[in-house]
Amino acid sequence: MSSPSADAGAAAVTAALAARLPVLLATTGASRLVVAWSGGLDSSVLLVACTEWARGAGCAVHAVHVDHALDPASAAWAQHCLHEAAGRGITCTVERLAQRPRPGVSVEAWARTARYRALAAHIDRGSLLLTAHHADDQAETVLGRLLAGAGPHGLAGIAAVRPCGEGHLARPLLAVARAALVAYAGAHGLDWVDDPSNRDTRHPRNRLRLEVLPVLAQGWPGAVANLGRVAGLQGAVAGFIDDTVDALLDAQALPAHQLAVASLVTAAPALQAFVLKRWLRRAGAPTPGWRVLAAIEREVLAARVDATPCVGYAGCAIRRYADCLYVMAPVAVTLPVTPLGWDGSGVLELGCGRLRLVPSAGAGGIAVDALARGALTIGFRRGGERCRPSGHAHRPPLKKLWQTWRVPPWERALTPLLFIDGALAAVGTHCVCDGFAAAPGQAGRKLEWQLELYSPAALAAARARSEVG
Repeated sequence: MSSPSADAGAAAVTAALAARLPVLLATTGASRLVVAWSGGLDSSVLLVACTEWARGAGCAVHAVHVDHALDPASAAWAQHCLHEAAGRGITCTVERLAQRPRPGVSVEAWARTARYRALAAHIDRGSLLLTAHHADDQAETVLGRLLAGAGPHGLAGIAAVRPCGEGHLARPLLAVARAALVAYAGAHGLDWVDDPSNRDTRHPRNRLRLEVLPVLAQGWPGAVANLGRVAGLQGAVAGFIDDTVDALLDAQALPAHQLAVASLVTAAPALQAFVLKRWLRRAGAPTPGWRVLAAIEREVLAARVDATPCVGYAGCAIRRYADCLYVMAPVAVTLPVTPLGWDGSGVLELGCGRLRLVPSAGAGGIAVDALARGALTIGFRRGGERCRPSGHAHRPPLKKLWQTWRVPPWERALTPLLFIDGALAAVGTHCVCDGFAAAPGQAGRKLEWQLELYSPAALAAARARSEVG
């Protein structure tokens, strides 16, 4: 027979899901729940409790188990999940990770990143991914980040809801103490696996969980709840900072991968680090730590105006050209020695980006009849090219035009040149050469060039390559 306190604990889990799930489904527009299921106690409670709630709500539930293949018993844990799911009538998919972390990379950080990447593949716009993070997890996170010297964004702790894949990730038990999950598991006779790495106090998080928080809870009975309150308060501060910085970044009216140095140095000193971090986040790049921020200030911002400094981190790079910062992914591509033939249709993949011709009326476009004069070819800078931009009196070297247009040095070799019957007709999106431009009101085509090294996908891929061997 269970005790009243155990019954109350188990009821707290059910009540939390009954209160949170309808709101989460309504606000995210999801109709299907995907539960991240490690097979441990916490996620087993979440899965079973969600399944019970969903049956009454007419909502589908699917479990995904990620096998990191880091422990010899991991295959047995996956089989446990499949067996338990079959016994409860729950659909379950096992994702086994084939890649391994690079030497020197934190295994915990690698596993977390790889796990969420695998889980995100199961999320679409109609799905809501759920994880079993609870109040004790939040307290550990806030305390660990406080000891690491984190600011407001770090002390905001684990987000209750955030984007993930094409949908969202939510933690509906974030306000529920782990004791309530233990009570639920006992009341429902759940069986779960125990990962021995969770008891390894060589991991900082385990030391906090097993050695530090129990001592704090004895001296300060409200420690876990108060640390959760800190997360909420710091989350509000972080949100205010983000709104302030977003207004500053929006005002500069530059592409996401660029940051005007003036926007940074004229901001309040206390905001400058937040401006850098927010800019990089909006561009799709990894969030830098304080060492990277210090290197940017020391090596990039303090560089001469005519220098092109570079700071690399997490597989990405931050460069400066003139009065702008750029964040980019490395591009390893062999450019063709001879021009490539092209019929002008569709999208031309060039390794470092994508090129196409799109309709254009009047100034800025290439005349349709000019495109029909001869064979179209695409080449890249080899040195010595000249171009007289349409409407200009002179025909300077391309090198001079790059400087006039303020094109960063690393972009110059990657900018496609359009030749018509062997004559240079257009320089990327920068100009149409004299004799090939459409007249006002005349039908034309213009080059549209997407340089891959700046795209969020390329930045994310660079980070992934830095983490995985």
